[in-house]
Amino acid sequence: MIAQAFQSVRYPILPRIETTHGDGDRHLTQGAREVLNVRHFSLFTPRDFDISPYFQIVKPEVQCGFDYQSLRWAQDEVAL
Repeated sequence: MIAQAFQSVRYPILPRIETTHGDGDRHLTQGAREVLNVRHFSLFTPRDFDISPYFQIVKPEVQCGFDYQSLRWAQDEVAL
């Protein structure tokens, strides 16, 4: 569902990159351009988001001194 949501707004996840040549000569790099091809959203895995150059991995324990023991859970509040 997450991949489908990103693709619905045309945000790249991990597209296939195809090099095209306008003049038909594949040996020349002049005039070549890259075209992104969209993969079907059902083919993505969580790892694709990790290795994608279009996403930054943010881990709370690394940034801002995250301490999981200081979290307040609803079940704990009911017990008090």
